[in-house]
Amino acid sequence: MNNKTRKWINLLTVVILTLSTAASCATLEKIGIIKPKPNIIFILTDDRDMALMPYMENTNKLIAEQGATFTNYFVTSSSCCPSRASTLRGQYPHNTNILENSPGFVNFHSNGREDETIATWLNKAGYETSLIGKYLNGYPVSVPKKYIPPGWTDWHAFINHTEDLEDGWYYYNYTLSENGQLNYYGYSPEEYSTDVLGQKALDFIDQSIEKKSPFFIYLAGMAPHGPSTPAPRYEGTLPNQEYPQKPSFQEADTSDKPSIVYSLEAPGDEYDIYDANGQFQNRAETMLAVDEMVVKLVQLLEQKGQLDNTYIIFTSDNGFHMGEHGLSAGKMLAYEEDIRVPFLIRGPGIQPGTTVTQMVANIDVAPSLADMANAKAPDFVDGRSFLPLLNPETNQSMEWRKNLLIETGYLKRKSKVIAYRGIRNENFIYLEYENGELEYYDLIKDPYELDNIASKLDASTLSSLHSWLEQLKQCEAENCRQLESSQLKNFK
Repeated sequence: MNNKTRKWINLLTVVILTLSTAASCATLEKIGIIKPKPNIIFILTDDRDMALMPYMENTNKLIAEQGATFTNYFVTSSSCCPSRASTLRGQYPHNTNILENSPGFVNFHSNGREDETIATWLNKAGYETSLIGKYLNGYPVSVPKKYIPPGWTDWHAFINHTEDLEDGWYYYNYTLSENGQLNYYGYSPEEYSTDVLGQKALDFIDQSIEKKSPFFIYLAGMAPHGPSTPAPRYEGTLPNQEYPQKPSFQEADTSDKPSIVYSLEAPGDEYDIYDANGQFQNRAETMLAVDEMVVKLVQLLEQKGQLDNTYIIFTSDNGFHMGEHGLSAGKMLAYEEDIRVPFLIRGPGIQPGTTVTQMVANIDVAPSLADMANAKAPDFVDGRSFLPLLNPETNQSMEWRKNLLIETGYLKRKSKVIAYRGIRNENFIYLEYENGELEYYDLIKDPYELDNIASKLDASTLSSLHSWLEQLKQCEAENCRQLESSQLKNFK
């Protein structure tokens, strides 16, 4: 064969391959030479704390035992809207400009933050994308009620309530904006929102598989958010529950705690073990329908041959305190009960029973999902992909953060406001409140945050901590990651 003939054959081969790229890729996927893009299901619960995990029997078996558990996963703000905005964009609250629940969605939308989210990144990478449940606090104030943000090919979002929130709070009596239609759901057992949202996820999986498209589901129900209404079939099934009491529960001496925190507690707000037990039972029973939903999702994926090619993540937007440090039930603070939440994941390449101990946060979710999908995350992202932590070969060798910024804007309660910023280090937490009060806990010696020793730190240490925090408060992208990975002098 002469050179001229060989050139023509090579050119013809290129043309044939170019014209049949889709068919060739499909064939190569079938015989296992290349792998199809993984599906991703991100399940976000609302106000779920660590104490509820023992009641998620199926979720623990199907996700944690078949994948990985992150033992040090944190939210950078323990408030719904700031946490969700950070999750969608991979940025700290000071960079999303969402530091409070209100105006929440209005700010996120008007500042153009929806133009670049995990939905737009994955959609550009060829994914069908579905949001099912709660989007951002205040949606769809300031826009048409049928409004669908960029990047979502399937949309089923709770419409913000304007009436009496005591009546259901999205468990019953709610409206969903669904792909250009407003659909009302009432009070019948089959309209219980966890079940409705779960079925929509199942339908979307079927539709995406039929289209032969990889899919991403952002499944954000209300459980166990108050009023913590269980599905009828689970109501009363966990009687006489006892809330796990840590040494911080009903802490007797809180004189070392910031007075501004306790100014939020109205007179007569005494919260005792009986209150905690009753509330805990309702919260646990409310999660049982979520646990059942996880089973159905896994079963369908297995039936469709997609389970081994699907990442399933299970986590929460923030934690919840119930009597710790003498406080009534709530969130939005920087104590461990509020900022540390469960995080479970299973999926391709993750060894069953894996434990990740590094400090991972909600700002890492978006870049990690982009990494899973081989999509490009923008340079503005503050977080980092946690996928290397799931690989035993790279887990211990890679550099990872030692510090995390915790920040909250003005929290309005009972006509009082509170704002704080802090550093959650591997070994300590340091907080500055806007009124000048400070907190510092040695988490090695004092894991329950009983002894605030900020007043015992020397001036040079306080100055270093303050300077470090000032830098974190203003950091962006790579600068955030550098500051997180640095080590403050005299601290191990």
